[in-house]
Amino acid sequence: MNQEELDTLREGWDFEAKLAAGRDGKGAIPDSMWETYSAMANTSGGVILLGARELKDGSLEFRGLGDITRVETDLWNQLQNPEKVSANILTRESVEQVEVNGVDILLIHVPKASRADRPVFIKGSWETGTYVRVHEGDRRLSMDVARRMVADAINDRDASVLEDFTLDDLHAGTIRRYREFFAARRPEHPYLEKDDEDFLIAIGAAKRRRGGDGVIRPTLAGLWMLGDEIAIRDLLPHWHLSYKELPEDPNDSRRWLDRVHPDGTWNANIFAFYLRVIHKLHSDLKIPFEIEQGQFRKDETPVHVAIREALVNTLVHADYRGTTGVRIIKKRSGFEFINPGLLLISTQQVWEGGVSEPRNPMLHRLFGLPQLGEREGSGGPTMRKVWREQHWRAPQITQDVEHNETHLELRQESLFPDAIVNELVERWGARFTEQDELGRTILVMAEVEESINHGTVAALSDAHPRDITLKLQELVRQGLLDSHGARRGMTYTPGVQPNLSLFEEAERSSQSSLEDGASLIQRIAGSSWAAQKDVRRAIFLLCADEYRTVSEIAAALNRKPITVQQNYVSKMVADGELQTKFSDSTHPKQAYRTTQHGKPA
Repeated sequence: MNQEELDTLREGWDFEAKLAAGRDGKGAIPDSMWETYSAMANTSGGVILLGARELKDGSLEFRGLGDITRVETDLWNQLQNPEKVSANILTRESVEQVEVNGVDILLIHVPKASRADRPVFIKGSWETGTYVRVHEGDRRLSMDVARRMVADAINDRDASVLEDFTLDDLHAGTIRRYREFFAARRPEHPYLEKDDEDFLIAIGAAKRRRGGDGVIRPTLAGLWMLGDEIAIRDLLPHWHLSYKELPEDPNDSRRWLDRVHPDGTWNANIFAFYLRVIHKLHSDLKIPFEIEQGQFRKDETPVHVAIREALVNTLVHADYRGTTGVRIIKKRSGFEFINPGLLLISTQQVWEGGVSEPRNPMLHRLFGLPQLGEREGSGGPTMRKVWREQHWRAPQITQDVEHNETHLELRQESLFPDAIVNELVERWGARFTEQDELGRTILVMAEVEESINHGTVAALSDAHPRDITLKLQELVRQGLLDSHGARRGMTYTPGVQPNLSLFEEAERSSQSSLEDGASLIQRIAGSSWAAQKDVRRAIFLLCADEYRTVSEIAAALNRKPITVQQNYVSKMVADGELQTKFSDSTHPKQAYRTTQHGKPA
């Protein structure tokens, strides 16, 4: 693995470097690594590098591990120690011994832990040893949030029977509406022949105690879905389901145009909330007149289906033990669905589909029986496919780890607004139009958002994370994007048209060497890769007549300033090919000029 490959890995994944020198300097597993291991496993996974440290400018200093075999052996031994960490979620393929810059380092690829393994905690205590990743740092969870993660490990918790509740705690009107809805969607289903008690048992909303008094009691999912609001609040005092429609004009003084929340005018259980809100979400969508099978009017478009899937997913994945509640927001730009609780699978798995891991599987069944929700993890691909067909900006999922919430945004905004595309064509011409789809998408996103990062691109594209990283780097080298910061904190803004004065100066030179140099400079600037000796020669020629700053050199060569400084200029100064303008190496106006005795590489 070389430096460029490692930088690609750093940008595409959550990444943490640790020196891991040990007391003898030959390497050891640092205690802080286990906090990072726990945090990555409980959040979205990541990569831990042992044998290097990150410097203030974001670059890595490689020290290596003197006895890397001993360090790896110690890693596997500690993974089996429950007093050190609660679960080993690594495989042999997760750990790599690699050489970078002549030293040995250890790369540990930490996956997101499965539902059954979470929380991954350290020092034998989930109460005080559970961590998550927040802004590239490890943060210990409060006992309350950690407790909810422990509860999430129970796969069918919402199917449990509520011993202190009876069928009287369910809402008769909601049961009747659910049966009517069920009958309309699946009129031949055999469950419809049962009386209410047996119907509730069949769908999983209630259970009869066996070997006891035979009393039928509601399940947790049954109470949430069909229960009386007062009974639900006896169990969950913070119960809250909310919908808001916001004004189109952001300057409108009204906080909302329409609202649904538990205000005492309706029985606020999940099914009643669903029926009220789905109508409001669908109300302004255009409905084409279409005849299905020659006899029935079809009033649902794929957009309707995608929005319904988003609403159902929000309701079945919510952690109702939280204090914030479910919030649905309709606004001019589209829809936002917010549920308490983090994802139980990775964001990538949501969009790829095929993995069904609802937080509340019995609640999911109650929606699935009347065909209101898909199974087998098809909701994510459905939403993404429909939004792509409309040429809208792709659905985006973000996780607010600090507040233990998941946000899904469905924006009804064009992915390629005509005005933005026209502006980019005018600015860059063929340099924009000849980009592939990923390149054009990134450039449009940067223009619309003004600042983007790897994560925002990944959320809007099906491209592999590494391909996104390479494309971002390529666009920076071409001058179409400007980069800021380092690591996962790196952001990208629209590039500005390059200053061609350096090319023009070289072309106007009467010296044949500089005439050749002008061609060389243009070739390097127009390519994403060039031999190191060619880049050094180009820098030598650029600085032949006057002092040039690193920024000027980087702009002429279409490279990042930090790359030019670290990989070329510093080495050329050390080799005597360039001289500095100021003796102070940190001078803010430092510039470089070819030395009289220097020779190009």
